[in-house]
Amino acid sequence: MAHSRKLSCIALMLLLLILCAATLHPNLWTGGTTNPMTALAHPSPPSPFLGDYAGELREPRPRKDGVRHVDTPRLIQKLKELGVTHYFYLIWHAPTDWDDLRHEFLPAARQAGIDVWVYLVPPSESRRIQSEPFGTDYVAWFRAIGSLSRHYANLKGIVMDDFNHNLSFFTPEYVSRMKQAGKKINPDLLFYPQIYYTALHSHFLKKYRSLFDGVVMTFRDGKYRNTQRTRDLEDQASKASRLLNREGLPLILMVHASKLSATPSHPSARYVDRSLRAGLRQLHHGNIQGLVTYVLHKEWFPERRDRTAYSGYGYGSLFIPSGPSPAPGDKGEIRQRIRPGPSGEYRLRFHHMSVYPRNLRKGEYVKQLLIGNRVVWEEDVRAGRVEEWKRKTLNLTPHLRGKKKTSLTMRLVRKQGKSPTWLYIGFDRLDPLGFQLTHADFEEPSGWSYRSNHPAVIGETLIYDPNRRLRVYLITMMMYHTFHLYHQISSSGPPPLQGMADSMLQSVIGGRTQHVCRDLELLKKALEQDDTLPSSQRETWINQIDRLDRILTINP
Repeated sequence: MAHSRKLSCIALMLLLLILCAATLHPNLWTGGTTNPMTALAHPSPPSPFLGDYAGELREPRPRKDGVRHVDTPRLIQKLKELGVTHYFYLIWHAPTDWDDLRHEFLPAARQAGIDVWVYLVPPSESRRIQSEPFGTDYVAWFRAIGSLSRHYANLKGIVMDDFNHNLSFFTPEYVSRMKQAGKKINPDLLFYPQIYYTALHSHFLKKYRSLFDGVVMTFRDGKYRNTQRTRDLEDQASKASRLLNREGLPLILMVHASKLSATPSHPSARYVDRSLRAGLRQLHHGNIQGLVTYVLHKEWFPERRDRTAYSGYGYGSLFIPSGPSPAPGDKGEIRQRIRPGPSGEYRLRFHHMSVYPRNLRKGEYVKQLLIGNRVVWEEDVRAGRVEEWKRKTLNLTPHLRGKKKTSLTMRLVRKQGKSPTWLYIGFDRLDPLGFQLTHADFEEPSGWSYRSNHPAVIGETLIYDPNRRLRVYLITMMMYHTFHLYHQISSSGPPPLQGMADSMLQSVIGGRTQHVCRDLELLKKALEQDDTLPSSQRETWINQIDRLDRILTINP
């Protein structure tokens, strides 16, 4: 494990050097063309809606006003490098965000060929910090953004965060006033509320349909709010798409690339990879009209707050997200089969911790350790301080003597109560005496089985990844540029190349890396032998293939 991490770090450092070189010498990436998107033969097909939200870069030092402004040149460079065509510009983090948008970012994005949507926060997010200069006066916001969009055609519309959590404020009458204020100045200004899957239903749309131009749906596993499971992503996107399609509304899918509040950690690179593959499949099928990353970090450094294991990088986690609560008796568990040795003396030392909000009551949830079906240790989740690792030693001799095989289980159990709340617990660094455990330090995901009798209990070996940010960045870059290449060839290439581009996209969506490399090689050979395309277009596509091949080589 340590050896593989060392090799991984070396590979990622090499990639950093390549990316830095590409910034200084863009010909390394584009084969002599500073912007590959502009090198296509005309007329070029419309760009797909491949977006990013927030995660803005700030200048390293404050200006004279004491504020670190948006670093527009670096942010634009990163968005182009990723293949982003639509950027959701969040106005919230600094009082100068609106002026930075008007005077610096919008003109730079227009020159770069990037469409911009202003992303506003609702009243529920404006108690401590408000969007400046208009705060929660959204009629004024729509009026100002409508006026600005008359000067910048790449300013397409407005997205409102957490719309369905603020319906008492955003009544149909008030939303109508908002829209009229913007449309009166620019009839083409669009409004997309950001809504969660659980709120998308026919009754809701019946009230608001005439006020929406589309919907942004952020995936977080429906009512079980987490960034660990992706199994329902495509089903939820398909159902939302069918519902909105009946109303003639496009759907933009947003997937988490960074931490969702009240969860154990940032989404893993594997989670983002699976989410984006599912999103590309939905985009390819036409079920969604766009795909957006939620807070994709564009600066790469270890997220040290995620390193919460007692020792090493990993620990066994049992997590209950916000949403529908388990009932008394519902539980999740971490289990492993064990074979006691012949010594006749058995002990176990282990470490455990809890994280919970203030409103969790004592006695509602307990941690347990079982041998077979017998509970040999139990402790209230609230016993001890939040995120404090505690050591416990148990004498297991009475429970293991004479047994040839049994199971060791760690549990999170709801004992009583029914109030909904989130919490998670962890187990780490198990030191057995008289028997053995596979990966007792949780530094590998194997060895342990995770089970629960309620979907609100999520178990997983959480392993801290110091290179998570860079891995997620590379995954997104590869996905977006793959879809760009597919889209361009399928829109204007000859039929044989279209079939090969589709095969390449299917390999990427299916996670078949070796097939992707083979598909890219075959596509490149076919382009080199093609004499029907303009040479500039053929060269552009070959350069894009070479770029994808480099990304896959370094971050397979």
